[in-house]
Amino acid sequence: MYAGKLAILGYILFGIGILLIIIGISTGSSHVALFLIFPVIYGKGPFSLLGFLLIFLGLFLIFLSPLHSWNREFEGYHPSPSNYEDLSQSEIFPQTEVQSEKKYGGVILIGPIPIVIGSDKNMVIIALTLSLIFLSIFVLFLLYG
Repeated sequence: MYAGKLAILGYILFGIGILLIIIGISTGSSHVALFLIFPVIYGKGPFSLLGFLLIFLGLFLIFLSPLHSWNREFEGYHPSPSNYEDLSQSEIFPQTEVQSEKKYGGVILIGPIPIVIGSDKNMVIIALTLSLIFLSIFVLFLLYG
């Protein structure tokens, strides 16, 4: 399994865990509270337990995926110093394709104050939109849950 598949599996498990916790909140086995300014989700029952386990497993796989790709990058690379005299510079250091720039975005919520980070304007807008959606869902659960 390469890093892309590992990260995708992590995101899928994370999403399923979130859905299970939402189902637990809607059935009453999980609860949402506010401790000072920090949201807290707690509960008992199979939805809560399985949801939290899948979220932690998903996060673990997401954080593990770059390490897995670094390991695969160096597999099978064994240079032999005796052959360097016979090779030209382009054979020792072959030209590789320039890969596209990776984009990132994220939101850090400190209470009700969002701190939005991103590599470009579009990622900041996407991260801010998603954070507003999640924040509105959280407020709805607090008001009607």
